[in-house]
Amino acid sequence: MKKIAFVVQRYGVDVNGGAEYYCRLMAERLANTYEVDVLTSCALEYVTWANWYPAETVTINGVRVHRFATKHERLLKQTSRAEHKLNKWSRPEQSQGLNRLKMWARALVGKHIRRYSRLWATYQGPYTPDLITYLKRNHQQYDALIFITYLYYPTIAGLAIAPHKSIFIPTAHDETPIYLPLFRKLFQKPRTILFLTPAEQSFVHKLFRNDSIPNDVVGVGIEPATRLAEQTVSELLGTDADYLLYIGRIDPAKGCDKMFEFFTRYKAEHPSPLKLVLVGQAMMPIPEHPDVLPVGFVDEPVKASLLQHAKALIMPSPYESLSMVTLESFAVGIPVIATAECAVLRDHIVGSQAGLLYRLYEEFETAVDQILNQDSTEMANNGRAYVQRYYTWDTVLAKFNKAVDYVATQP
Repeated sequence: MKKIAFVVQRYGVDVNGGAEYYCRLMAERLANTYEVDVLTSCALEYVTWANWYPAETVTINGVRVHRFATKHERLLKQTSRAEHKLNKWSRPEQSQGLNRLKMWARALVGKHIRRYSRLWATYQGPYTPDLITYLKRNHQQYDALIFITYLYYPTIAGLAIAPHKSIFIPTAHDETPIYLPLFRKLFQKPRTILFLTPAEQSFVHKLFRNDSIPNDVVGVGIEPATRLAEQTVSELLGTDADYLLYIGRIDPAKGCDKMFEFFTRYKAEHPSPLKLVLVGQAMMPIPEHPDVLPVGFVDEPVKASLLQHAKALIMPSPYESLSMVTLESFAVGIPVIATAECAVLRDHIVGSQAGLLYRLYEEFETAVDQILNQDSTEMANNGRAYVQRYYTWDTVLAKFNKAVDYVATQP
């Protein structure tokens, strides 16, 4: 039996995050085929990376998890300062007051870029040098190392240790950090890259010109939940009114501020019992509105029950590399109202014909009206068919096994 290790910034059944949830799904599913380890931090949340779990080895749903302490919490000011320096040294022609030839020479040598790249990664976190030390000492015992998410220290530092046996799942999208110079080399290092969607694959290849590295679009397997909450939805929410549902981190970076603005305006212009139910950890103030119902972080049966009885799922995030909750919604026949600002969500909605897109309030208003007043049976059937065609575990695991076999052979 081959032995593989996932490297990810956070891990656990109570960790709220798309890439982290994806990692847990994959690790648990693959534990029947491989000996699976997960190397991760002791953090529960990503804002500070504060140590929450003990630095120890535990078993979670059949997966051995090695947790390593963060040596310091996220340093926002220092990260911003290092980012400014990286931009300065990687674009010397934009700097003023220094000899341009000297600037170019320094940039070509790369000393400053290397220095500030290291600093940026450690400030960004989660800074887990013991994890990197473990990898240096123990990578030989693994047939494949799988790094999930490009943005954080464990991947930035870890991918350089044994690139010949590394599978990179970048979960990349068009955001400011990905243009930093340190990622130009990172995206050239792995032996193979697995993308979550064709949109992510196209974006990465265009930006980094690394399509010569063996790669595939692997996605994730989606199955409707088999366990539902013991309570009814009306008991869970304290109302039997129709509702729209948001699942995920409640954060301006996820487009939640615009979602709140559009929903409260809609309710002011269209009085009705309609609610907006929020599932997930709040990283921003939630409007005090009688029709906005935050339920916090819930277990999978409760989440499944809330999803299956929603009128629609709202996906306002402009930055997604897969959006598993969109696919989970499709799988149970619930339409999705998604922002058109995200290429991945656009691809899902257009490809499936199982939801509606919006940019402006007027488009959001039209989408909600259509969901509430028209028959959604066709969209429901389209969503189920889309998941069955592209996101079954048989397809996903076949591609993943192929990647593991490839990196497990000597280059």
